[in-house]
Amino acid sequence: MSGDQPVAWSEGTSVDLVADAEARGLKASSRMVTDWVEAGLLANPEPRKSSAHGSDPRVFPPEQRELFTRLLLARERSPLGRVPFHTMIRIVLYLWLIDDTVVLTPQARRAWRTHARAVGRTTDGRRRESARAVVDQLAHPSASSQQRRSAQVVIEEGEKTGYIDIAKLTSVLTAVCSPWPAQPGVPRIERVIPGPFGPITVQHHIAMWHATSKTISQLRHEAVDEASLDQARTAHRTEWADYQARRPAAIEGEFAAYFAEPATLEGRAREEVNAFVTLLAGRLGLIEAASHRAETARVRHAR
Repeated sequence: MSGDQPVAWSEGTSVDLVADAEARGLKASSRMVTDWVEAGLLANPEPRKSSAHGSDPRVFPPEQRELFTRLLLARERSPLGRVPFHTMIRIVLYLWLIDDTVVLTPQARRAWRTHARAVGRTTDGRRRESARAVVDQLAHPSASSQQRRSAQVVIEEGEKTGYIDIAKLTSVLTAVCSPWPAQPGVPRIERVIPGPFGPITVQHHIAMWHATSKTISQLRHEAVDEASLDQARTAHRTEWADYQARRPAAIEGEFAAYFAEPATLEGRAREEVNAFVTLLAGRLGLIEAASHRAETARVRHAR
């Protein structure tokens, strides 16, 4: 998000932010500034009292004034005709994750709400492709086309509605992952899928999907307070630094594709934002709860 020329930024009003943009040939308005504050792309402007009888217009600190212009410039460089909020909001969340000075937690909380509201908003075609990719990852080569199709339909339905039916998922994903009939009196043999961090069961996939969905729901409703977000960010930074230290060696292994570093800022932002959501799900106890539900569904299905 670096600019073409160094600028000594100072605090400024919404009028100043709009003037900054127009000076660079970028479209902006006071209404846009207001909308961006509401979405979490910008922080709330701060009051600046000038006399005993009144105050000047609220001002944005220098870091926020610069952020507004940088985001507009990034949007201008995008090949997309219209860049949606959720694309830019990941950059704001990424800055919050890596730095304590530009994006503060009250703004980040609103940004997480905007991000969460956008999760799942996609076309039927992209939802279908995503579901098919999950099925391809889990399916045994001998799984029938009907088993694959059934699994894909259930996944698509969950993505579209946001409701994760654990019992139904257990049934269709177990069938596609271990597509052989159970023998009378013999425990059903269920296959595990090789992964970059060890073998993964169907229950693990279901639990993570369910826990992530619940986390997104809490962020959507601003149910995670600022203190919890700050504590999770501290834990994330430690875990992410450890992951980054181990990443070069992992790139050379069998699962190199899982560890390849994104080539763009947008890609790095998406990767780290998703990692934080997973960590937050664990800290909120949602992964443990979802794992218990997934295992209960597995036992019932095996009877």
